[in-house]
Amino acid sequence: MHLAEQRLRDKIPAGLRKPLFGQLAQFYPKADWAPKPLRAKTTLQSLAMDAVEAYANTMSKLRQGERAKLFSASYQHQLAGYSGLEIMKTHAKAAPTDDPLKLIQYLDMKTWLPGDILTKVDRASMANSLEVRAPLLDHVFMEWAFSISSADNIRGTEGKYAFKKALEPYVDHNILYRPKMGFSIPLADWFRGPLRQELSSNLLSENMLDSGFFCADTLKTMLAEHTSGRSDHADALWSLLMFAKFINRQ
Repeated sequence: MHLAEQRLRDKIPAGLRKPLFGQLAQFYPKADWAPKPLRAKTTLQSLAMDAVEAYANTMSKLRQGERAKLFSASYQHQLAGYSGLEIMKTHAKAAPTDDPLKLIQYLDMKTWLPGDILTKVDRASMANSLEVRAPLLDHVFMEWAFSISSADNIRGTEGKYAFKKALEPYVDHNILYRPKMGFSIPLADWFRGPLRQELSSNLLSENMLDSGFFCADTLKTMLAEHTSGRSDHADALWSLLMFAKFINRQ
């Protein structure tokens, strides 16, 4: 999806693209209830940005405009214009490539892998006295894999193309090429059902409202929109719940 967006970004001058798609994104509703092809707000936002900004926007649990509403005026003043996007920009400047796919792979290696995926694996394994190794992350293999042409990483709509072709003699075709099947918990439904009270009591706790970080009205609006089914704020609410759990135990 990012590569398709980048091809369009490359064809339209930034002076035209940014105001055009920026305005469209501003007025397009956050239609969480609609079929996926009609949930275009994030795509329109990304088309108004450069490649690094767009990827960060897509991967973020909260978009820039949503964070602006969530964070209190005093906290935003303390931030003095700083954004987590600066982390992505710093890594992007050091990236040894300007290939659109390789660039975001590099950003993943510097942020998402060590800060999320591998952290979860390490915590879960250590909690059960296990030593887990990820052989595909061997640095020699990674350096070689990074040199593979992007056309061999993604061929048409097939991801991991060269990797899958290399494994064809060893792995059954139906397993190797079956659609990706991720595992996700029904968080949105839980927040509207069994975890609704838990979520509300923590997010609207005295510690959260007095922390100085958040706008109380926005927290209340997010809760109301999600529990009513008008919007899906599950990812953002999960992060807020974890933060609330942390400060409520102090």
